[in-house]
Amino acid sequence: MKLPPGKGNLEKDAGYAGVRGVQSKWPVLAVVSIGIFMSTLDGSIVNIANPSIAARFGVSIAQVQWVTTAYIVVITSTLLLFGWVGDRIGSHRIYTWGFVIFSLGSWLCSTSTSLAWLATHRCFQGLGASMMMATGVGLITNAFPAEQRGKALGISGTVVGMGNMVGPGLGGLLVGSFGWPSIFLINVPLGIVGSVLGWHYLQPTDTARSRSRFDLAGGALLAATLVTMMLALAGAASPAYVLLGLAAVLGSTFVWVESRVREPLLDWSLLRIPAVARGNLLAGCNYLGQMFAVFLMPFYLEKAMAFPPTRSGLFMTVLPAAMAVTAPVAGSLSDRFGPDRLVSLALFTMTAAFSLLSDVTLHTPLVCTGGALALLGVGIGMFGSPNNNSMFSAAPRHKAGYLGGLVATVRNLFFALGVVTSAALFTWFMPPSAAVAPDPAAFSSALAATYRVAAGITLAGFLLSLCWRRPLARVTGPR
Repeated sequence: MKLPPGKGNLEKDAGYAGVRGVQSKWPVLAVVSIGIFMSTLDGSIVNIANPSIAARFGVSIAQVQWVTTAYIVVITSTLLLFGWVGDRIGSHRIYTWGFVIFSLGSWLCSTSTSLAWLATHRCFQGLGASMMMATGVGLITNAFPAEQRGKALGISGTVVGMGNMVGPGLGGLLVGSFGWPSIFLINVPLGIVGSVLGWHYLQPTDTARSRSRFDLAGGALLAATLVTMMLALAGAASPAYVLLGLAAVLGSTFVWVESRVREPLLDWSLLRIPAVARGNLLAGCNYLGQMFAVFLMPFYLEKAMAFPPTRSGLFMTVLPAAMAVTAPVAGSLSDRFGPDRLVSLALFTMTAAFSLLSDVTLHTPLVCTGGALALLGVGIGMFGSPNNNSMFSAAPRHKAGYLGGLVATVRNLFFALGVVTSAALFTWFMPPSAAVAPDPAAFSSALAATYRVAAGITLAGFLLSLCWRRPLARVTGPR
């Protein structure tokens, strides 16, 4: 029997949002956005609270960094595993349980009586964050049809910007009024709401029908590789090259093992899709470059410009504000014109912004520095949703969860590399005399040289995006 006009694809479209049909796509986006907001808010708030945590437990800056490092290590080492599991048992289940674990971990963090316990509880909290990060983007892309996917991803990018903008100010207010445990307690009510909505609105979508066992060997080797690399980058051992060498051996063993198992954790077929390989490589250039500004600029404002922390934090909101404004516009434009042109334009914009920042001196008007930061935020906001749209539109729908885990793993790895690389380069360019007698002019000069390297990184990504274009620039639908 023929269906009435306009309803012929209703059952097919219902697959975008599970058994509740296309009407569920916006609630799905809302639920995922709550998790995105929680995770980004948590990251920006913790940075504000670290000095208070160090004072409370009587530890140094080198020790209190593990509040952040432990969290990132767990996320980075488990993202692909949770994406893989989500594709087999349902990303909706993994995401909702991620809410529960993240909320419980947040409450445990607020009860910590020592730095060791806080770092341990942050590991538990990181498991929940990893479960949400690994599956959130896949849930959005599966809930929306191809012609609306870029817009939905753009909205999620706006939520990221909101979390980054609200975090510093809210963190300072909470720590000053109620103490550092309050920054973790704020996640609990959000997590409860997200969990309830997740159980109600997140419905099953396509999953792989395999009954094979999990690739435990691959998962263990990948986790060991990433954990060892992160520990080396965090300066957990001296000399660090010992841990880096061990990470290289573990990584090589992981690749060797994965090439010989029937269903590897590292999905080679997905990585052979040009749009997926291209998107992750360009994302690496983006994330590596942007952390040069995010990590170093606050030090410049406070050490060279003598800004108080409150003013420095307010000034840094220019970057996420520009991202939040640009991301939804870029998502909609990618639906109309295709993602490739926007990705290239984003990397070119970032290169121009870093070139401007490399010319900043102590005498540069503050409005010019703020304008360069805003331009960088425009480039970063313009990149994310079109690049994700390009990758997810080219990948099979039932592997969206795995791809989400891969994308988030690349993001975390290059964020870490960006922090370490920018710090190492800045130290290299800073004259030894400045370490004894701080010199704002030398600080500014070293920062400018470091930002020239960042411009080179994003320029390389821009040139690569021009050389590696897909035959069809416009995404016409899912595979």
